[in-house]
Amino acid sequence: MDKLGIEPTLLAAQVVNFLVIIFVLQKLLYKPILTMLEKRRREIANGVELTAKLKDEEEKLIVKQEKALNKAREDALAIIEDAKKQAKEVEKELLAEAHVQAAAIIARAKQEAEETHKSSKKAIAGEAIDLAVVMAKRLLSSVMGAKEQHALISKRVKDLESWAAREEKKS
Repeated sequence: MDKLGIEPTLLAAQVVNFLVIIFVLQKLLYKPILTMLEKRRREIANGVELTAKLKDEEEKLIVKQEKALNKAREDALAIIEDAKKQAKEVEKELLAEAHVQAAAIIARAKQEAEETHKSSKKAIAGEAIDLAVVMAKRLLSSVMGAKEQHALISKRVKDLESWAAREEKKS
């Protein structure tokens, strides 16, 4: 090997130095770098897995939120429908009450009109009797005596009173 210019002791020393450097690099540099790279790979894998889980959860939350919104809309529509039904019921009750009140007012007005009519009839009958008495006195004073006048007037007044009573019963 001397012809090639290689010295065996120097070659052996270089091989030993190379092996020592490989051993030192293996222990001090290569293993920590591989460990760090493996740790980094696991972190990236965990990040990707976590991202996928979060994405799935987000989709689930979106679906859940949409369901909640749809339920809220349905509940709101149901509440609105109930309110409309209640409003219609209240309207019916108010109309029924108004009809009852109107019927009571009409009945009261009819009764008052009837009472006014009866009292007017009585007043007119009374005035008619008084007028008949006055007319009869004037007519009979020239034709009959006082006793005859009084008897005739009394009879006619009784007749008029009985007629007025019958008329009153009819109404």
